[in-house]
Order: sequence, then C-alpha cells, then structure tokens
Amino acid sequence: MKNKRLYREALRIIGRRDFSEEEIREKLVSSFPPSEVEILIEDFRGKGYLNDLTMAERISERLLNRHKGYYYIFSELKRRKIREDVLADMDNSFDYEREFVKAREFFGKNLGKKKPSSVFFSLRGRGFSSGTMERVASHYMDITKGRPIKWKADR
Repeated sequence: MKNKRLYREALRIIGRRDFSEEEIREKLVSSFPPSEVEILIEDFRGKGYLNDLTMAERISERLLNRHKGYYYIFSELKRRKIREDVLADMDNSFDYEREFVKAREFFGKNLGKKKPSSVFFSLRGRGFSSGTMERVASHYMDITKGRPIKWKADR
C-alpha cells in the first residue's frame, strides 16, 4: 500500500464499528484520491476486513434478537448502504420462521399489558411482514379459541 496515511485512517475507521464498503468509500473519498480508495477497498475485501454479507448477517441477527422484523431489518441494511447483490442474497435467504418465533415472543410478552390490536400495531411498527403477522394472529386465535381474554388493565 503506497498511501500509509489512507491505510491508517481506514483502519481507524473500521476499528470503531462495522462499515459497509460504500460507507468507507464515502468517508475516505473526501480526503483521498478515489483511485487509491478503491485499491484500499479491494485490499481490505481480500483480507476480510470488509465484508458486506457478514456485516448484513450480523445486523440482521442483532435486530431479530431485538424483536425487529423483515421490513425494519431491510430498511436498516439499505440505510447502511449494503450492496444490492448482498441485499438480494439476504432477501432470498431470510428466515421467516425465525421472524415468526420472534413476533410470537413479542406478542406473548406484551399481550398481558396491551390489547391484541395494540400489540399488532406494535408488530407492524417493528417491521414484521404481513405473512408473519397473519400467522401470529392465527396462532393467537388457536390459543384463545375465540374466547375473550382478561386484561390486567383496560387501556
């Protein structure tokens, strides 16, 4: 690497948190020649320092664990400027079953505190897909068998 200052700056940036290739490019191109930045990105990609797919998987995992759904996750991945080919791979391999489990956990955790309609609005706000929400509603109807449930506090 010819430009040691560029290399040090890039290492300093990625040492703080994960960045997508495009985020790194945007940060560095204002201070360094674009051709050198591209060479650095290729070098970092080859060494495994930058990997949009791995980063996208980590973001997806973290957000699923925080009870966020498909639309929220993909909105975050787009905001972080993950490459389109990686987004397509993530879309094709998204685990809707795991999303359903997380939605059901969230629903069950909040059902005693709120009415079902409020919990469904919360699920929608957390970006859960409509198919997952329909499955949660079906699961809820199977459990209650259409009987009303008692609320801790009527809000």
